[in-house]
Amino acid sequence: MDAVELQTLASELADDAALALAAMALAEQRHAEGTPAAFDSCAHHLSRGYNVIEQMGVRTAKAFENSLDDDKGWHTELIRRLSLRIPGVRPALFSEEIRQPLQELRAFRHVFVHAYDLQVDPDKLALVLKYGRTVADRLPALVAGFVAAVAREQGLDLPPGAV
Repeated sequence: MDAVELQTLASELADDAALALAAMALAEQRHAEGTPAAFDSCAHHLSRGYNVIEQMGVRTAKAFENSLDDDKGWHTELIRRLSLRIPGVRPALFSEEIRQPLQELRAFRHVFVHAYDLQVDPDKLALVLKYGRTVADRLPALVAGFVAAVAREQGLDLPPGAV
C-alpha cells in the first residue's frame, strides 16, 4: 500500500463510519417515535447501518488481502477476519469488544432482509439498537487507530486529517 492508497482508504472508512453513526442515530430516533411504521423504519436504518459497516470490511479486505470469498457464510467470516491482526499485512479493523455486537447486527440484518412476513418486535429492536450503538460509537476511533497502525507498520506518513 502506498500513501495515496492509504489516504483514499482512510477517507472512505471515515465516511463509512460517519454514515453508520448517522444510520444508528436515525434508527434510535425512529424507535423512540413508538409507532408500527416507525419501528419498521428503525429496522430499516439498523440494516442500513450494518450494510455500511460490512462495506467497510469489504473495502478493507480488498485493499489488503485482495480477495473475498463469495461462498455462503462470507458475511460471518468477514467479521472474524477483520477482527484479526495479520502480521506484515494489516492490523485488525474491528476490536474484539465489538465482534459479538457486529454478529448480532449481521444476524438481525439477515432476518430483516430475507423475511417475507416480519412483524418487528420493539423490544428486540431495542436490544439490536444497543448493539448498533456499541459498534457505531467505537467506529471512528477504530478507523483512526487502524489507519495510524497501517501508516506505522508500512512506514507511511499519516494521511491529512488522520489522528
